[in-house]
Amino acid sequence: MRASAIPVTRPAIPPTLENIQQQFEIWRKRRRCRSEIPEALWQSAVELCWEHSVWEVCRTLRLNYAKLKERVQKSRQRDPAVQQGLDLGFVRLGFGSSMVPSECLVEMETPDGAKMRMSIRGALREVDPLELSRAFWRQGQ
Repeated sequence: MRASAIPVTRPAIPPTLENIQQQFEIWRKRRRCRSEIPEALWQSAVELCWEHSVWEVCRTLRLNYAKLKERVQKSRQRDPAVQQGLDLGFVRLGFGSSMVPSECLVEMETPDGAKMRMSIRGALREVDPLELSRAFWRQGQ
């Protein structure tokens, strides 16, 4: 008695950076001179950008940064989960106006030895550290 073949379904395994790198290398060895990258390879590179930075993917796969970044942005605009604002496993931190820095220390020194040190605690209301910095740098001119 012959056992019937039961199709085995395997869970979708996201491609790793190394796997896609190998696919690009195979394509580069077999391609015709100056032929365009196949859409399937571009799509694989875009998908990698969900787990890796665009720069890291470009560096590893030897791709044009601007082209990949554009494709990633278009892909994310078309993604229904992103459009609907669904939870994608990210934690959104709401830093409203009630959030105040605990402390900030800024130290500056001019080439002639003049020094300025600003220690800022809490919310800035009356003092503008940027304007104080500009005044400090102008004083030597």
